[in-house]
This record gives sequence, structure tokens and C-alpha cells, in this order.
Amino acid sequence: MKKLLILIMLLAPLVGFAQSEESLKEAELNRFKVMVAKDVPGLQAVLHKDLVYFHSSGVQDNKESYIASIASGKSSYVTITPEELQHRVYGKTGVNTGIVSILQQAADGAQTTIRLRFTDVFVYADKRWQMVSWQSTKLIPAQKP
Repeated sequence: MKKLLILIMLLAPLVGFAQSEESLKEAELNRFKVMVAKDVPGLQAVLHKDLVYFHSSGVQDNKESYIASIASGKSSYVTITPEELQHRVYGKTGVNTGIVSILQQAADGAQTTIRLRFTDVFVYADKRWQMVSWQSTKLIPAQKP
């Protein structure tokens, strides 16, 4: 019994780490990487089955349609660069907010950069963070007076 108690005490910090702000940040940065790589298994793992994804254009996707858009090249991300990131954890729920700069490529090969302010929500399920919601707004360059 004493050995079991010691083992539990040793493992307790690891359980807490699984739902830390740092692990949430790692999940977000990993999501950006698998999006750019068009890594379908990686996307399957990081996106929750109940995903609701609102693009900055107002278009809505679920998990299946979003993964299909990346796999087909309809949504093609060349780079995703975080400019500002904040992470908050509330038990098994994580909220990320920030600004990202995205270099995207159209079907004709033309590349454009957009900057987005975003909020997304992750849930900790199946021993990993999974994104369940995304909402973003395009940022326009500041106008000179």
C-alpha cells in the first residue's frame, strides 16, 4: 500500500502536466505544422470529432470537411507564423487566443498572406488536446491618416 501511495505521488505531477498551458501551446503549434504538411493522420489526431471551424470568410467546416479541404488543396497553407499567442487552461478545456500570419496558396499557385486574430478552444480527451472550435477575423493593415 505504501509503495502504491509513493507511485501515485510521483505520477501526479505528470498527470497535471498533460493539461498545462505549455502542453496546450505545443498542441496548437503542432496543429499549425500538420496543417502546413497536409498531414491527414496528424489532423485526425488534433481535431476533435465535434469540431466547428469558422473561417475568417464566415465559411463553416466540421472535422471531415476541414480535413478534406486541406487534403485536396482547397485550403493550402504554405506557412503559419504565430505573432502573438496566449494560452489558458480550465481543467480539461483550453482556450488559445492570438494573431497568426498565414501564407496561403491558391489552386492557380498564387500566394497571399493574411493576418488573423483568432480564438480557439481545445478539450483534453483521449490523453491529448483536441481542437473543438476555431473562430478568426482578418486583420487589415492600419491606414495612414
